[in-house]
Amino acid sequence: MDITYKKALFFSGLASLSILVSAFSLEIFANLEPCQLCILQRWPHLILVILAFSGLFIIQKNWILLLICFSATITGIIGFYHVGVEQKWWSGPGGCSLHSETEMDISSLTNLLLNTPVVKCDEIVWSLLGISMAGWNSLTSFCIAFFAFFCWYRIMRNSRLNI
Repeated sequence: MDITYKKALFFSGLASLSILVSAFSLEIFANLEPCQLCILQRWPHLILVILAFSGLFIIQKNWILLLICFSATITGIIGFYHVGVEQKWWSGPGGCSLHSETEMDISSLTNLLLNTPVVKCDEIVWSLLGISMAGWNSLTSFCIAFFAFFCWYRIMRNSRLNI
């Protein structure tokens, strides 16, 4: 089966849209509040959906698939970074988790507590088959990136062979 440009855009956009819908559904219906990194992971998916939509109806150039690949790779990297924060492989961004120095005065401690979000990035609030939401986002995003790049490559190769 040979995949067309429009099918590649449609499936890439649909996959990213389903990730966004899943994230918002868990937030709304399961009352799972997102952390800062969770929210950051959503932006490349939104950009990917917009790219897919514009590629289907407005721009219609093969390089849109490369932009989709790039956007999916970015959210995959953010997701992988988030998994590392959850697994304590490395520390998260400042203010995303509560790390305090051993000696702090009361005003510094108060400011630290007030500026720390309720949902911390280093806690896993939901997982499936032992993989957190950030892990699933990373895996699926890298699959979308590979799919978009593979489709771009096949389309470009076939267009060169037909000339």
